[in-house]
Amino acid sequence: MSISLLQELSGKTLPLTVNGGEHVDAVHILVLAGHVVAEVAKAVRTSTGWMNPSALVLGITPSGRRMLRLFPPAVGGKRRLGVR
Repeated sequence: MSISLLQELSGKTLPLTVNGGEHVDAVHILVLAGHVVAEVAKAVRTSTGWMNPSALVLGITPSGRRMLRLFPPAVGGKRRLGVR
């Protein structure tokens, strides 16, 4: 999920706000891995547990760009792993 989100973010104009628990969690993982710079809102306690309401992705780091070269998005339904 995180790599897929990184691939999706690479095609968007940043900064970009990401909403939804799974997507915000994926952004948080990308931040921890050093692949993106983002501001993740503090988790909020709800009746069903904790949730992260939003994240503002500010940019993709050099490490994130390196990951995109190693794991490029699918083109025409085919993965191009390792192709630069």
